[in-house]
Amino acid sequence: MHTTEKLRFADTDCNGHISNAVFAVCCQNARMELLHDPRCVPLPIDAQFVIARLEIDFLGEMHWPNSVVIGTRCEHVGRASLVMAQALFIAGRCAAIAMSTVVLMDRVTRRATSLPSETASALRAFIVPPIDGSLLARRQGWEG
Repeated sequence: MHTTEKLRFADTDCNGHISNAVFAVCCQNARMELLHDPRCVPLPIDAQFVIARLEIDFLGEMHWPNSVVIGTRCEHVGRASLVMAQALFIAGRCAAIAMSTVVLMDRVTRRATSLPSETASALRAFIVPPIDGSLLARRQGWEG
């Protein structure tokens, strides 16, 4: 899945490039666009996705004015969680890659809950293996 975010002047830091916090916001927006679209991923009304881990490798600068394209895919779907891989592209150049672990949480108990079978199946549809099959080599596996 690909989404696009418009970078703002307010996103720049004192060095004139896009702040590293904005990289995380772009990843979050793209994740939520997928995970909270009931047409893509059906969710029980009493559950929500929460992030448990976020890891970002910064590969290059992003500058304003520009738009960033975020590619998002599932790497693994578990019992109550999933691992998502993302890449951020500026003008066809990969500026960052990110891996996140997202957990389905019961809204009442505030604890992890099992993914319903229809949710897990929908998420598995977004599994696309890296070109070389290796999670560790994901930098070379992303294409714009």
